[in-house]
Amino acid sequence: MAIDFHAHFIAPKLMEMLEARDSDPRITHPESGSLYHMPISTLPYSSAYYDADERIEYMDHIGMEKQVISLPGLLGIDYLPIDQSLPMIKASNDGIADACNKYPDRLVPLAAVPLADQQAMLDELKRCVEDLGFIGAILPNNAFLSLEYARELAPLFEYANEKKLHFFIHPGWRADEYPVLDTRPKDDPDELLIARGALGVQHSVSLALITLLYTDFLDQYPNMTTHIANLGGTFPMVVERMHHTVEARFPDAKMPSSRKDNLYVDTSSLGSRAVELAAEIYGADKLIVGTDTPIFSGETGLNVIKESRLSDDDKELILRSNALKLLSK
Repeated sequence: MAIDFHAHFIAPKLMEMLEARDSDPRITHPESGSLYHMPISTLPYSSAYYDADERIEYMDHIGMEKQVISLPGLLGIDYLPIDQSLPMIKASNDGIADACNKYPDRLVPLAAVPLADQQAMLDELKRCVEDLGFIGAILPNNAFLSLEYARELAPLFEYANEKKLHFFIHPGWRADEYPVLDTRPKDDPDELLIARGALGVQHSVSLALITLLYTDFLDQYPNMTTHIANLGGTFPMVVERMHHTVEARFPDAKMPSSRKDNLYVDTSSLGSRAVELAAEIYGADKLIVGTDTPIFSGETGLNVIKESRLSDDDKELILRSNALKLLSK
């Protein structure tokens, strides 16, 4: 059995609100099949997103013990102006709470927060933790592209440290980036646009990871934990070049370790060789399962770990033991 820290859920009430919108983000139901319209691009949309009973059946099918579920930033809700985001965020958190209350041994909730207002952000996190029993929150990686941006979230992290919460850093935008404009090449075929987008997401995740890993920001909050999506982006592949580049220009510089006590990465949407490299760079004790269900296949997300060349002990750490440690804080 495994525990998945990167899975998503759209509450039924939120779905109704998105269906009523006439601008993105929104949900439409053309004859060719339902679509979720993100600020950039679209996703096929189905009951896999919002049906908790169906989710549990799927988890049973693939051998998933628990999922930590959240509303991801790339869906384009949390970064909207506060008058738009707050009602949808509250509906999402209430609906996720309902699903987790129905299956308390299988589903674990992370809160979304409205990014356009600092006090509303903190108030909603407190409501979710103190009234609804959430273990933490999901935040956009673009809020960590620099130390300056990260420090703007200090009140949130201070509260998380006090309550020993967990924060999930996921691809997504800051509120000051609204509205996101589609600047992708217009003549590229759709499959190339998607491929470029996958690389772009990994780049921004890597930049966020560097802020969290190479500065003292997280050192101020030792009682909480954080994890970042997608193996920390391209970092495992380029860390040696990064250090070599710095050393070539600043011979006396000492680059930090690629490991930090309260920082983890998940395995979402990457292959077995990438997982092996990440285990070497971060340590297998810093990896947790991420399947990105239902955007990607949960079964595939587990198989890339099981089919890796890691030892059985390392696989067990990644599949379950590390997650249990986070959930038992």
